[in-house]
Amino acid sequence: MKKLFWVFLIGFWGVMCLGARYSFASQVDILLQKLVDKDILTPGEASQIRTETEEEAKVEAAKGKTPGLPDWVRNIKLKGDFRLRYQYKHDKADNNVASDTSVGRVRVRVGLESKINEKIMAGIGIATNSGGDPRSTNITFGDKNGGYSSKMDVRLDYAYAKYLPFSWLTVEGGKMPLGDVLWEPTDLVWDTDITPEGGIFGLEKGLGSKATVFLKTGPLFGTADTSSNSDPVMLYLVQPGASYKFNDRVSLKGTFSLYDWTNVAGTAFPTDSWYKSSNTKNGSAWAYNYQVVSPAFEATIQEPLKALGLNVESLKLFGEYVNNTAVSDKNTGYAFGFQLGHAKIEKWGDWQFKYIYAMLEKDAVLDTTPDSDRYSGKTGMRSHEGAFTFGLAKNTFLGVDIYRSWNINGISRKAPETLVQVDWNMKF
Repeated sequence: MKKLFWVFLIGFWGVMCLGARYSFASQVDILLQKLVDKDILTPGEASQIRTETEEEAKVEAAKGKTPGLPDWVRNIKLKGDFRLRYQYKHDKADNNVASDTSVGRVRVRVGLESKINEKIMAGIGIATNSGGDPRSTNITFGDKNGGYSSKMDVRLDYAYAKYLPFSWLTVEGGKMPLGDVLWEPTDLVWDTDITPEGGIFGLEKGLGSKATVFLKTGPLFGTADTSSNSDPVMLYLVQPGASYKFNDRVSLKGTFSLYDWTNVAGTAFPTDSWYKSSNTKNGSAWAYNYQVVSPAFEATIQEPLKALGLNVESLKLFGEYVNNTAVSDKNTGYAFGFQLGHAKIEKWGDWQFKYIYAMLEKDAVLDTTPDSDRYSGKTGMRSHEGAFTFGLAKNTFLGVDIYRSWNINGISRKAPETLVQVDWNMKF
């Protein structure tokens, strides 16, 4: 009976240690050896128990069971990416003086997401960053404390909690990934590196097998409420939309967004190096608020060139328009283009080509949010962009992105800029 008790105790201990292999391998072995030393078990019995316990551990691990660990720990998902970039930039100032720059850059992003329970999820991510730039996660080689392989910054990229009380309702708050906050077919208004701060309500409901309607709405913070600015800059977002699947090959998605930026007029604009001033200013402050309406669409066609005998997986046609109703001059913008090739780059030989033409007048949108690569993120510009991406292997691909942009604030002030980026991306 005494021996049976010890066998049961060892088996229970082994199961409790399934979540930690080192603990299982060391502590169970130590316990068995002590029982052998006290003549409670023979060496042969100890060896048999060790073998049986290890087999049980393998079976339980194969079932995904790790007793002793909370569910939220077992549900953690790790994701991230690593990117190396070479960037060349040629631009001309207003006095027609040209400059050329070539830099190397690196980007690293790592995120964790966990399902706390059946209704709640949470996520946190960190990323490389330089100077607190909200529109970039790049680190430029040699651009820190005089260069010479200095250590670089890693900062909080996002941290959010998501509550799903019903299948059709999501409540999310914190510093959130942009894709959780709104849908956009281009980066005309929003740089994809921005992680908005505040809260969002999301509603989504299917209408039969082909149609879906959705809504994103909520308050987002632009600045904090401080003694120097008692009224913080706020963005109130409302984005209703719908998608419709005509058949197995053709689908359409569209939104009509309202971005109501309040308390911008009279607020001092940033003095950080990342900010490129381009809106109308009144001294050191913005002159206007920004109440922007923005309809957008994306049409997807599977196998668009099948009739010509060409094996192309997908074609996307997209467009976006903006109008700042708070001002009456230089207040519009738009972007349109297409993407041809594979829907996702997953393996060797997968490819995509994307083209976007974009135009933003001086006060069409707040100049802290547009794509920072397109004319340094400034408004009052027009631009062509062409990007080609090619899969090198599973989870790794090469990309080439070229921008050609001009200033449109007056005929004599074109100040053209050419930007070339060559990226090697790896995802995990």
